[in-house]
Amino acid sequence: MRRTGGDPRTAALAPVVAGAAISALVALVVGLAVSCGPSPGGENAAAAQKSAEAAGPAMPSPAGAPVPIDPPEYSPVEPVIGESFADPTVIKVAGTYFAYGTNSADATMPVATAPSPTGPWRRSPGDGLAHLPAWATEGWTWAPEVVPPRAGSRSYVLYFSARRKDSEHQCIGAATSTSPAGPFVPLEGDPLVCPLDRGGAIDPASYIETDGTRYLLYKTDDRKTAAIHLVRLNPDGLSLAGAPKQIMGRGAGEPVLVEAPDLVRRGGRYVLLYSAGWYFKPNYQTRYAVASSIGGPYEKAAGPLQSTGGYAKKIEGPGSADVLTDESGDYLVFHGILDYHGGSKVTRGMYVARLGWDGARPAVRGVPVRYEAERARLNGCVSALGREHASGGTAIGPFSRSNCRVDVPVFAPAPGRYSMSARYANRSGGDSDLELSVNGRAATSLRLPATDGADWGIVAASVELSGGWNTISLRRLGGGQGQIDYFELR
Repeated sequence: MRRTGGDPRTAALAPVVAGAAISALVALVVGLAVSCGPSPGGENAAAAQKSAEAAGPAMPSPAGAPVPIDPPEYSPVEPVIGESFADPTVIKVAGTYFAYGTNSADATMPVATAPSPTGPWRRSPGDGLAHLPAWATEGWTWAPEVVPPRAGSRSYVLYFSARRKDSEHQCIGAATSTSPAGPFVPLEGDPLVCPLDRGGAIDPASYIETDGTRYLLYKTDDRKTAAIHLVRLNPDGLSLAGAPKQIMGRGAGEPVLVEAPDLVRRGGRYVLLYSAGWYFKPNYQTRYAVASSIGGPYEKAAGPLQSTGGYAKKIEGPGSADVLTDESGDYLVFHGILDYHGGSKVTRGMYVARLGWDGARPAVRGVPVRYEAERARLNGCVSALGREHASGGTAIGPFSRSNCRVDVPVFAPAPGRYSMSARYANRSGGDSDLELSVNGRAATSLRLPATDGADWGIVAASVELSGGWNTISLRRLGGGQGQIDYFELR
């Protein structure tokens, strides 16, 4: 989804996309609306922990009330579209959400609609793209991007990548429609972006500054030089207004290449989400980098934001992420691998997860985040202890007397119910009972059954959290002297 540079949570939100057969109806609805008036213990967990530490010990107050905002049957690790719908992008128009995806067997640009980001999603009949431009050939139309009308214009702008008829290179074209449902009609003539000396271009993504300045991001497609570029557009978004600039290349430790950019502004900084790796392999992942200027330099976060390991294999190859903003906050829309068919042939479905922000640091609902216990606030009577088989070689304990307490600051991407688990050891011979409180309110109790020898156990409790930073406190109630290795929020 394409957005303006200001934080959309404090400004009007942009509209959304759809399919050809319902064009007239959607156009009428939109017209009326306009006339009337936003792994366990994996690399991602380590990155989140490191980022939280870098922010310093002082934590902001929790944002909002702990009231779930998504339906109870929804899960961020289950596809909302369980069929081919790769490289998704979503926008909202007049109360309806529209999603576009990479070409499938029955559409050059498949379109789906839903009453909310979490669904239910339904494929629209027909094709969202009327036809391809003369320079393009069928079957290679990838990663669409739709931008709602701006500054008095009535046209929705679509950016897409397609294969040239005269070569094996992909290039980026543009199309327009008066309705988000399409059909979008492509501009004829040369492609909008087509750097043949760099292997062509794919994965267009639009970004609009608060002053209306428009930009396009894309990936150059040669494997050896694959990189993410930024170019300024003219006010109508249909032609280039400057020379492109490379703003990111593959870094050490990143698989194969970088692609699928998506740019937002959060916490007063530019946050560039991108994918790394081959889209058809399990190590495909979402990463991010941050800059104070749109042109960079961008500083990459340590480790992925989303990965197969981060999801404990509940989602494989998560990537091509796109930020959707509505009046309730942000969602991350992305694809994951549903089936492997050999070689580079995979079926990728669409997923939607709540997205929260600790300043410019993103946090995704559904990705477990580990908090090492020794980094909690120990409050004087619980100490850090060296333990050979503990995560990081350190645990905390024992809870040697009544009212011993630790406070664990945890970040929740959105308000709702979470599972808080603890890896522990209790070699005192008897169970140990702890009171679990959330933001100063007693919530439940946590029992640490006795463990044998060098064994560690796992206990979990369900807690209601506010969106943002929360403090989970554990206080000894009875006997036993447990030790805790780490906490995990999911």
